[in-house]
Amino acid sequence: MTTTSVGAARPAMLDVRGLKKVYEGRGRSVEAVRDLTFGVASGELVCIVGPSGAGKTTLLRCVAGLLEASGGEVVLDGETVTGPPRGMAVVFQEYGRSLFPWMTVWQNVELPLKEKKVPRAERRRLAEESLEAVGLADVAKAHPWQLSGGMQQRVAIARAIAYEPQILLMDEPFAAVDAQTRADLEDLVRSLWRRLGITVLFVTHDIDESVYLGQRVIVLSGSPTVVLEEVAVDLPGERDQLTTRSLPRFAELRSHVYELVQRAKRGHRPGS
Repeated sequence: MTTTSVGAARPAMLDVRGLKKVYEGRGRSVEAVRDLTFGVASGELVCIVGPSGAGKTTLLRCVAGLLEASGGEVVLDGETVTGPPRGMAVVFQEYGRSLFPWMTVWQNVELPLKEKKVPRAERRRLAEESLEAVGLADVAKAHPWQLSGGMQQRVAIARAIAYEPQILLMDEPFAAVDAQTRADLEDLVRSLWRRLGITVLFVTHDIDESVYLGQRVIVLSGSPTVVLEEVAVDLPGERDQLTTRSLPRFAELRSHVYELVQRAKRGHRPGS
């Protein structure tokens, strides 16, 4: 099975170096992340999987500057991350909590642009283009609570891409929607990624999703977390739900990642 490392091919836009996170409290400490190191190149779509409790969300929050690391560093485009970087946008699983119900869809998408002090005409253009890109131009005046769960997550994605980020972080964004909506949203992400050329780091617990979406899958060990293996996804660039998932190579990659996750659950560590 082919493995790869970004640093060997081209410089990383996102560089996670020896990242550690220890939670302290109530007279005890819990080591959640131990010496995590990997890179993501500019324009790459990388998925992260691992067993439950492996620290995937902890990792993403440290990368996003929302959680202070206990050691190591996160470097984005040459700058050490010490807080939420301006060139980064995040889409969370709890889309209902990330949208403001008293605001319209348009206002939700426009809000980060106002905080960024983008001029009004430019805000209008970006909001229009992002809503059009996710297929929601006709519901701009609706409120999130009037939309389905899948449509609400599209609003969250539109808000993120309107921000014109260098890198988009996605934390299990489709876990709360039905299977058909999930498939549609997966194709939406790949379409936006290919069209906009943005860098995407996508955390998921769904092994099939990681193989379908990613150019690479980073498999994490159980806690305390390290990288167990990086798997290169050598599937065609053009993918669709039926054809791609029917390929023998898809099945091979899916089986390999599944076995790695099962080994992680059994406590397997690199080199053991």
